[in-house]
Amino acid sequence: MRLMEKIEDYVFWAVTTGLAAFAAGAWWVLRVVFTNQQSIEMLTQEIKHRDQLRKEDREALSEVRSDVKEIRDWIVERRG
Repeated sequence: MRLMEKIEDYVFWAVTTGLAAFAAGAWWVLRVVFTNQQSIEMLTQEIKHRDQLRKEDREALSEVRSDVKEIRDWIVERRG
């Protein structure tokens, strides 16, 4: 019976270790997936913010170009 008890102990230890390893692996996968989703959401927000800044920069550049054209036309008028 002593040998049978040792075998049972080893089987119990192996199954327990396997379940613990499986649980740890599942926890790691869930953590990585949720972390990646949060990172993706943050990157998406950053892209939207940069797009808005680009839009504002384009509008400002267009305004500056318009002002430069007006100044150029005014200078040409005064000389001519």
